[in-house]
Amino acid sequence: MKQALLFITRPLVISLVWISLIIAILYTVTPIPFIEKQTQSIPWSSGQVVIVLFILLWLLSIISPRMNRKLKEALDQQDLEHKEKLKALKQQHQVENSQILALMQNEQFAFWEWNIQTKKAKYSPQWKKMIGLAEDESLTSLNDLQKRIHPRDQESVQQKFLKILSGAQKLFECTHRIQHVDGHYIWVHDKGQVFMSEDGRMEKVLAIRLDVSEQKWIEDELEVDSIIIEHAAEGIAVIDADMQIKRCNQALCRSLKKDRLEIESSDLQTILNGLQTKIDDSILDKVETEGSWQGELNLFDEQNEICLASRISIQKIFHDTTQSTHYSFIHSDITDLKKTQSALDTLANIDSVTGLANRHKLYNILEMALKSKNEVTLMFLDLDNFKNVNDTLGHDIGDLLLKAVGKEISQLIPNNSVLARVGGDEFVFYYEKALSPLSSTEIAQKITDKLKQPFDIKGHQVKIGSSIGIAHYPQQSFDRQSLLKASDLAMYQAKRAGKGQFCEFSEEWIND
Repeated sequence: MKQALLFITRPLVISLVWISLIIAILYTVTPIPFIEKQTQSIPWSSGQVVIVLFILLWLLSIISPRMNRKLKEALDQQDLEHKEKLKALKQQHQVENSQILALMQNEQFAFWEWNIQTKKAKYSPQWKKMIGLAEDESLTSLNDLQKRIHPRDQESVQQKFLKILSGAQKLFECTHRIQHVDGHYIWVHDKGQVFMSEDGRMEKVLAIRLDVSEQKWIEDELEVDSIIIEHAAEGIAVIDADMQIKRCNQALCRSLKKDRLEIESSDLQTILNGLQTKIDDSILDKVETEGSWQGELNLFDEQNEICLASRISIQKIFHDTTQSTHYSFIHSDITDLKKTQSALDTLANIDSVTGLANRHKLYNILEMALKSKNEVTLMFLDLDNFKNVNDTLGHDIGDLLLKAVGKEISQLIPNNSVLARVGGDEFVFYYEKALSPLSSTEIAQKITDKLKQPFDIKGHQVKIGSSIGIAHYPQQSFDRQSLLKASDLAMYQAKRAGKGQFCEFSEEWIND
């Protein structure tokens, strides 16, 4: 800018000096009255002015070439810089053009143009190739595009065109299906805008097109997966790295009896705590260290009845693409299964009349107790005269009597005993000898005395007694079978002695 200003002002200054010199010389030769009058206050004479002007021109003649060189060098430098900038812009333009050209040649990228005034349409070769048409295929009408749109998408596409033609919007964007020449449909995404003519009228619509079939396929697969998860029988939740629940399905809402918002506002530890009566805080630690956890959790009510049984699976998942960590939570409600198992266990192990353990359960528990090698006392009890009760008062009264007897015996034996009804009127119980302060004969005596007392069963005063056989492990037996046999023999000895008595096993009976 400075060089340009100097280039303009320097000739002007020189010209003014020459004019001033000419005037000064003329004035020296022939004074002009008007000028003379105006210059009376100037202390210099005309001759002196001429000399000064000559000196000034001489200095300018010396300085001017040097200034010309500097000015030329500066202009040349500017010209070089401009050429370099222009060259860089051209190179950048060529790169951008090549990038655009490469993009336009991509089979998934195409463009089309519709002239609103002439009603003519143009389609790029890629547009035609995208739907399987030959490059030289003649297509000039917008109908050529519209007739290939899937029937279910035609109305929405037409509505978007109408908005453009009505001036409601200038941008055109639409995702729809278009038919390939072989009959199948591909998903495309069109995006373009309206271009106006110089007189302000809508001239044409120019749009680019992308083949988004793969993306739509992925979206459809994700949608199917989402539908499957939502309608799965198991409760499913997705948890983020902070253990906050991000999403859950309806099955989990039903199992936990909570709405979706409540669950998705919670965290995994809170959900786990709500599934168990006895809280296990180590579950999430195991998930972190081992990557997963599977197990069962039980929730009991105030009566210690199971109200919710759950099978849980937690998996830690690391996503390589997003470099993020999530957790999957799968919950299966197995309450009905647990209740069924409990009912089957009851049928298999509990006597239906008395509610006591049956023979099967007694044998299994006793087998485990003997493995401890601790001293065990077992008593075999048979009711006296019970058959007469069934024969005279009926089996209903007999069953009630058995239940009452079982209740009385339970109150008299040690707390750690296992009492079972093993036959019609036969009861067996055992306990570890070291855990009872009473001797076996003291316990047997208390039971004998109690069962001699009459029972009031629905207004009937029922009198019975008991014969009890006592055996000890390991003194008189070496396994479950021999222990039961020893107590049974002792019980028969008590009956032979006149009933209403108890008897401890003796090795002498074996020799007899």
